[in-house]
Amino acid sequence: MSVMLQTTPRFFAVLGNRDHIKVDGARRPFHEFLDRQPDGWLSSLVYVGATVFPADDRPRMLDCGAWSYKHEPIPVWKRQPLHSELAVQAYAPYLRLGDFAIAPDHMLIDGVDAEERQAYNLLAAETFLRAAPPTCRPMAVVHGRDVPERIVMARQFVDLGYQALAIGGIAARAAQPKVIRDIVQSLRQAVPMVWLHVLGLSSPKYAAWWQAVGIQSFDGSSHFKQAFTAGTFYVHAGAGRLVKHQAGRPGTDVSHLPVCLCAACDQLRGLGIDTRLYGSNEHNMGRAAHNLNQLMAAHEAVWAGAPDVWSLS
Repeated sequence: MSVMLQTTPRFFAVLGNRDHIKVDGARRPFHEFLDRQPDGWLSSLVYVGATVFPADDRPRMLDCGAWSYKHEPIPVWKRQPLHSELAVQAYAPYLRLGDFAIAPDHMLIDGVDAEERQAYNLLAAETFLRAAPPTCRPMAVVHGRDVPERIVMARQFVDLGYQALAIGGIAARAAQPKVIRDIVQSLRQAVPMVWLHVLGLSSPKYAAWWQAVGIQSFDGSSHFKQAFTAGTFYVHAGAGRLVKHQAGRPGTDVSHLPVCLCAACDQLRGLGIDTRLYGSNEHNMGRAAHNLNQLMAAHEAVWAGAPDVWSLS
C-alpha cells in the first residue's frame, strides 16, 4: 500500500452517543446539518453501541477507547478484561470493507508501570493482527516515554505486518507543539511507507502541519467537547483562524454574537433553535454541528495555502 502520494490528510470526525437533533418531533441525524461531510468517521468502544454511523461510503475508524480506562491496571470494556478477540467481536457489527480497526492499547500516564503497559500494547497488537477480519485495515497505536522508544515500537509493529499506525498519547500535550512536532516528524521519518494517523489533534494549526509532514489522517472531537462542556461557539475568521465566543444561557441576549449562515445555524434558526444559546440538546447539538462546519472550513483554508500563521517552529 503506497501512502506517500497523498498530500492532504483525511479528517475523521468523532461520533459519540449523541448523534441526533430533534426537529418537529423527529430525530434527524447530526450529519444532516453539515456543510460538507468529513473524510471519515471515528467511534470508540465507549460509544459504539449508541453511535449511529451515517449510511455513506466514507471510511470508519473504530478504536478501543483507551482514554476511558487509562487509570485501570488493565484495559477493560463492559467490566471485562479487554483483549484482541473481544475487541474484534465488538467491532464486527460496524466494520465494512476497508474500514480501520485499532488494536487495544493502554496509555502511558504518570504513576504506572510503563514497561508492563508497553508489553500489553505489543502483545495486543500481535494478537489483534491475527484476529482482525481480512476485510478491514488493522491499525496499532504507538506509545512511548520518549521518541526513541516510540520509534522502536513503530518498527516492531511494521515488522509484525502492520501497514497502518496511529500515534497515541499526545492529545493531552496539545499545548506543547514543539514536543508533538518532534514525536510526529520522527515517526514519519522512521516508518515512511505506512499509513500514519494522529489521534485527537485536529485544530487548524495541527491540520496544517499534518499536511506539511505527510500524515495520512487525523481525528478530533473538539466540536462536541467545546459545544457541550465549554459552551463555545466557533467562528472561522478566515486564513484558518477560529475565534471562540461563549454561548449564552437561555434567556440571555446573544445579539452581539455573529449570525452564522452554515447549514446547522441556518436550518435550526428557522425552527426557533439558536445555536448561540446554551441549554437543550438541540441547542448544544446544533452548536456541535456548527463548530464542526467551522473547523472543516478552517482545515480547507490552511490546506489551500492560507498564510503560515500556524508555524510550529
